[in-house]
Amino acid sequence: MQQTATRNTLPGLKEKRYQQKKDIIGYLYRMGELSKPEICRLTNMTTPTISRIIDELIEEGWVTDRGQGMSVGGKRPHIFTLNPDAAYALGVDVGREHLKIAIFNLRKEVIGEIKIFRSILEEDKSNDEILRYIKEKIDQTLRELHVDYAKIKVAGFAIPGLIDNSGNAYTYFVYENTNIKQVLEKILGIPVFIDNDSKTMALAEHTSGAAKEVQDALCISVSECIGLGMILNSQPYTGYKGMAGEFGHIRISGLDDQCYCGKTGCLETVASGRAIVKSARKAIQNGTKTLISHFAENGEITLNAIIRAAQQDDIFAIDLLQKAGEKIGEGLSTLIHLFNPQLLVVGGEMAESGDLLIAPIQQTLNKYTLTRLKNQCEIRLSNLHAHSTILGTLMIVMKNLYYDANHEFSLY
Repeated sequence: MQQTATRNTLPGLKEKRYQQKKDIIGYLYRMGELSKPEICRLTNMTTPTISRIIDELIEEGWVTDRGQGMSVGGKRPHIFTLNPDAAYALGVDVGREHLKIAIFNLRKEVIGEIKIFRSILEEDKSNDEILRYIKEKIDQTLRELHVDYAKIKVAGFAIPGLIDNSGNAYTYFVYENTNIKQVLEKILGIPVFIDNDSKTMALAEHTSGAAKEVQDALCISVSECIGLGMILNSQPYTGYKGMAGEFGHIRISGLDDQCYCGKTGCLETVASGRAIVKSARKAIQNGTKTLISHFAENGEITLNAIIRAAQQDDIFAIDLLQKAGEKIGEGLSTLIHLFNPQLLVVGGEMAESGDLLIAPIQQTLNKYTLTRLKNQCEIRLSNLHAHSTILGTLMIVMKNLYYDANHEFSLY
């Protein structure tokens, strides 16, 4: 396990210098590159102090001198940036179908490629068995990408279901005397930050996706299940305990099927990928002719097979997506009336169906939403596609690591 230095373990001046270095690294991480005058202004440190610390960080391999930048009057300042390979962040998207793992450098770039494995989250396994599997796949990823584990300084995890802002999970990885955050930190030996997968997707969309620079956006994830991440006043909104956004479990009129959550009438019972696949399987068993079977994977009907059939003009598959879109639109109408968003982003696996999903959503909004509110709200498909959540795990790290001074981060 890595040795972690914290404020409590460092004596006086060394502690202060450690925190100063951490602050400079944090600003360079967020902003990319800075000159010494800019670092002085951001940190309120003196120029001699900044010069000494920058020299130390260069010697330690954290910072590189990019040479002289543009003059703003007077001598051209030197520009400094982080050495991208000085340390790495681990990102893990624990999905219901896939487990995705990525390693990010200090320029927020993916090292090598995003690794995709089969998920065992919904198999009949204990928490310990699932976490051992995840750790094995993390180790495999590091080996294949030739990354030294000692360079991994922090991790971000996206997990489906209810998760509060203390790291307690209530759908998967439920513990009585501890929580999944603490368990993962013990297993990995580094700080771990966790959030719900839909909220993680919203962070990615707001940082580098379809909702970039949008002040008020609602990001809907439609895959096996349905989730919501909210960006309000340019900040993620998570509610009192961090569990806001359970869009898939709002009640829709006229629905009586029982949801896996135990309630009846949830949007997920008719509009989630899981519900669509269930309807397709039942219809095919009853003799419905459709191209969906042609696109089945190893004989298994999947959401991807339904989308591919619909894109080949299969009427039955198109009808399945249209009915789901109508119910999603009904739910979104309520959200528009409540939040008056500037933008709705539709992501997740079902977003791959494009206008086959967006068109019925828009038609339903035309029917149920006040015209003035509807016309103020644009609908966009995610441009991060299937990787929005795994890319968002880095945003979880950034949100916690450099915006909250109470979190500790080991540089060494």
